[in-house]
Amino acid sequence: MRRILLASILLICSACAFAQEKYLHISGISLSGNEKTKPQTILREFGYSAGDSISETDIDKEIQNFTDNLHRLMLFNDVDVSYSADSAGAVAVEVNVVERWYYWVYPILEIADRNLTSYFYYKDFRRINYGVAFDWLNFRGRNEMLNFKVRLGYKEHYAVSYQKPNIGRRHWNGIWLKAEYFRQKKDIAYVSECKPIYADNAGQYIRNIIDVGGGYVLRPHVNYEFSLSLTYLNIRSRDSLLLAYTSEKQDYMVPSFSFDYDNRDSKVAPTSGLHAALGVKVFADFYANAFAFANLEMQYSTSIYQNRLYYHGTLLHRQFFGSYTAVPTNIRIELCRDNLIRGFDYYYILGQNFSALQNTFSVKLLDRCDFSLPRWIPKKFRQPYIQIFADLFADLVYCSNFAVGFKDENPLLHKPIYSAGAGLSFETYYDRVLKVYMAYNGNFNFFGVFVDYVTPIYKKF
Repeated sequence: MRRILLASILLICSACAFAQEKYLHISGISLSGNEKTKPQTILREFGYSAGDSISETDIDKEIQNFTDNLHRLMLFNDVDVSYSADSAGAVAVEVNVVERWYYWVYPILEIADRNLTSYFYYKDFRRINYGVAFDWLNFRGRNEMLNFKVRLGYKEHYAVSYQKPNIGRRHWNGIWLKAEYFRQKKDIAYVSECKPIYADNAGQYIRNIIDVGGGYVLRPHVNYEFSLSLTYLNIRSRDSLLLAYTSEKQDYMVPSFSFDYDNRDSKVAPTSGLHAALGVKVFADFYANAFAFANLEMQYSTSIYQNRLYYHGTLLHRQFFGSYTAVPTNIRIELCRDNLIRGFDYYYILGQNFSALQNTFSVKLLDRCDFSLPRWIPKKFRQPYIQIFADLFADLVYCSNFAVGFKDENPLLHKPIYSAGAGLSFETYYDRVLKVYMAYNGNFNFFGVFVDYVTPIYKKF
């Protein structure tokens, strides 16, 4: 009897709660400003269609999610999503976008180091890349990307790539293809005391790399996706110094898997939301048809804001599987290239296990300030903006299982790796971010001024 009474009470409470919940009916979604972009490319980011019902308590959150999703497409300079509801509960959603410039034929003139600070530190001003590239973004209005590149100079790069998302009736599927060829007359042979040592054979080409492949992307939800890919990597090294630390011929088949969750308001300079990613690459010897080694990467980032105060936190872990000592030095250096924390811009941190915690506290000094340029300038470039943040940060790293030959001359062995500092961030048009900061390097005991320029180059491979 008591069980029946309890069940009846729960049923009545549930019915009352359901009766109190008010649902709205989406009567229509209108779009404006999308001169090139197809409607389905925009509507895919909402998760709702005309005719769907949505809880009244969720409508504001879903509209904000829709806005953030459109920002992360990086197709629009401005996005405005609003809605209105009548007394009958019918909701009309209005989307207004300002499209970007999608056809880029531009000269390449860039530093070949990891960042601007490293370039001036090592004072090898020959490390410059130059050439020309063609990027057709939002190809056919479906968020496709077509890219051609011819880059000469320090690290020659010839590439063609194609990316197509939103395939199928539900727009869940995507593919990408690439073919790349690199060759260099100078390259990193090994790392001593965390600094790169370069091989340079009298202007002769000493390393050639072919990297071709493709992948499949499944995006069943607007905020997360799964990716499978397969690439072929062919590396040929010819310099005696290089060959002292690596093999002459390296051929790998590299299957990989990744998962990505992202609900941030921006990919380049987020102020809210979180990002979680997991990636695994397996390197298989192409001719021996055998496992060589694998690389795992996990990342979790969150951004929280309150009024003009912001917190950005990132947890990162990278790890090799297999015999780390058997991993060729050039592959080890390339996979550890992003083992980088602020204040260590000059250094390479090479280890089988790398874990980092990065914390940034920011204050917005200047709210977004928009400018109107003369009307003779194309409207895609007519309304730039700027906003400025003051940053205070602290980074902590633990790295272990260094290569045998690297242990004897490694000043970071068995020590916490840390830095702290402050700086300014300037965010401007087309998601460009310039960061200037002073950092204290706790392991090498010095203060330095560093510059980092973030551009919104975003590829699926």
